[in-house]
Amino acid sequence: MSVMNRPDGGPQPRHAIEAMGEDWTASGKQVVSGAFTILERDADHLVLERRDAGKGARRGNVERVEYVRSSIADALPVFERGDLDMIAARYTPRLADLVARDLPDAVVGQAGWSGYLAFDHTNSIGSNLELRRALAHAVDRETLATAMAANLIVATGGIVPPSLQGHTPDISLRFDPDVARACFDRAGVEGDIAVAFLEDDREILAPVFASWRSVLGVAVGERPWTLAELATMPPPREQAPIYFTGWLPGYADPEYFLRLLFHSQSRTNEGGFEHPPFDDLIERARQERSDRGRLALFHDADRMAVSDRVAVIPLVYGRSLAVLKPTVRGWWEFGKTSANFADLTIDPATQTDRSVD
Repeated sequence: MSVMNRPDGGPQPRHAIEAMGEDWTASGKQVVSGAFTILERDADHLVLERRDAGKGARRGNVERVEYVRSSIADALPVFERGDLDMIAARYTPRLADLVARDLPDAVVGQAGWSGYLAFDHTNSIGSNLELRRALAHAVDRETLATAMAANLIVATGGIVPPSLQGHTPDISLRFDPDVARACFDRAGVEGDIAVAFLEDDREILAPVFASWRSVLGVAVGERPWTLAELATMPPPREQAPIYFTGWLPGYADPEYFLRLLFHSQSRTNEGGFEHPPFDDLIERARQERSDRGRLALFHDADRMAVSDRVAVIPLVYGRSLAVLKPTVRGWWEFGKTSANFADLTIDPATQTDRSVD
């Protein structure tokens, strides 16, 4: 049922697609069943207008919604001078829009995505289990917590985030310098440890790199990249055997994290992690008919991936967040989902109805 909640899992208008082909989503042609239709759209701008057929079907009074793509830093001054009614900081695998803790009028959702250090398991560095254990035990999460923004929390559990059923708390390997150094000695790695990451994520990763240098005495070869370079650069895993990335749930189920990221036959297993006992757990969970039994197997799979095999090192959980003017009523955030604009009520005194995502 969670799959059917995805936009690409819902019903599509066959008659429109057959008649117009790819143009069926164009402004003025798109067939919709919701409260709004698209009036204008380009890469950084979207205007929705309420359909006459949608009036009265939902309780809100919003007639028009204008989205403008912007960074949080650029949007806040516009919001403060009254030219925006809402800023939406959607959770995403990149941390470019870190939100200050003292941000007023914020509605914060539960942690719904995971940011983590991933490994190229086909590489001699990334495939070294003792090295992965050493790096995990050398992460000082108390220090990492000092770098957290309002929309982030330190990850101490598994790869499945707290807002999803199947989250397993407190399974990330604990900070233990002695164990970390013993694992590092057994790893037998010499030279720099290269890590690729988005430049915007440096603030989060700096405490991790400092902890590695202090505990292990290892030199971290930082290989940052920018969003402007994304279109032409190779994947981060080809830049370094360790890279920072993230994953958000396409549907609200632990399978979306555990199977898609780590099953050896998954097309989205970017790091090439492979462990037959893990595959067996996932297949048993997919066939288990008892909800309780199914979740138990996914808990075991999360422990195996994060605590036993250190397939990745979870660092942060991200939360969707919205900053609202007092005139906007009815917005809520929860995990992956958020309120529908058709249910919002705007005080007549408001002068704008623009929103930034």
